[in-house]
Amino acid sequence: MSLFSPTLHSTNRSGWSGNVLIAMAIVSLTACGGGSDGESGPPDGGSGGTRPSVSIGALEGDWLQKGCVKAGAQSYKRTLRVRITGQTIVDYFEGVLTFRGNDCAGASQAAGPTRTGTVTFARSEGSQVLTAHWGELRTVIGTRSGAIWTLQPQDLLCILGDEIPTIQPTLTAVSSSVATIPVDNCFGR
Repeated sequence: MSLFSPTLHSTNRSGWSGNVLIAMAIVSLTACGGGSDGESGPPDGGSGGTRPSVSIGALEGDWLQKGCVKAGAQSYKRTLRVRITGQTIVDYFEGVLTFRGNDCAGASQAAGPTRTGTVTFARSEGSQVLTAHWGELRTVIGTRSGAIWTLQPQDLLCILGDEIPTIQPTLTAVSSSVATIPVDNCFGR
């Protein structure tokens, strides 16, 4: 049974040394994203889907990784569960679906979701193609790091690592980061 935490890429990892789970988290969230540079949306100005909400309520629920991760004769997809616990706070859970074969098809076995921590959002900002929620993740073991949760049309959730205070303070900066990351590492409903 293998659990994977979200990656929170940060150049300040001083509190993370020796913790394998958090180290895995550092690797995985930086690989979440997909073309939201403003040019990848529908050519008609956005009629291809609904505009992402700036409310954290849009983040609540269960999410499944878009892409399939192959690991020898098995494959897996990460799962997320988000539960709102306050006006700006969510509980954050992660799990994994493991499949026989390397194509993420057929029956799966679930591990988790297990509570990873809480995220407290400081602010949210949105456009027609991207909403960003800047926050701080506090893990169940007490570490903290910056995180930017992004939502694109058709319920595409991508999570970026950040610093405290943020090194991506604008929606344009976040959009540029998201555009460099494969959609397969993001999550859908």
